[in-house]
Amino acid sequence: MPFVQVGRTHSFLGKRLWEILGSLQDFGVGRMVVRSRFERYPEACYYRIVSAEPEMDNGRPHMDEDNMRGKVTAEQIFRGKNMGTVDLSKVSYKTDFRLIHKHEEAKYSQRVEGSLPRDVKIYPQTMDMPPLLKMLAEREGHSATTLKVNLNTRKRNISRIAKEGETPNVSLTIGLGTPASPELYEGVL
Repeated sequence: MPFVQVGRTHSFLGKRLWEILGSLQDFGVGRMVVRSRFERYPEACYYRIVSAEPEMDNGRPHMDEDNMRGKVTAEQIFRGKNMGTVDLSKVSYKTDFRLIHKHEEAKYSQRVEGSLPRDVKIYPQTMDMPPLLKMLAEREGHSATTLKVNLNTRKRNISRIAKEGETPNVSLTIGLGTPASPELYEGVL
């Protein structure tokens, strides 16, 4: 009889973090672990365990039989950059962690030191208005035909707006590009 899988599948490869840390001396403080979802990047991505406190049986029997809970803080290196200390308690149950052997730790450290810095994207301060907005602005008598660029810098990517006298390396244009069927657009303004 054939087997039928029911439910979601996942792309995790590895063990739970507490399965790894529970078998190490001092719960792995000072050791390096890596998540399999971050191994796709060419730059080094890993965690160095700073502290680990498992949630053992603290008066509530059978509360944490699988040793899946506890507080873990680690220093995160993401794509060759040190992102500081992070709390891994909320993701420690995922079967996505792999221990880096001690003889491989030097390779990961060298990849961080030898990684090239990412290019900084410099956006222009202003850009042209979209065609319909430009037409409405002209109809109402506004003289401005450009918009000020507002950049979301909360993400971890490296980008900024050009300063006075600086040339941007990213151009912002609005248009349709080249259509797949140009004959459909013949005679359209």
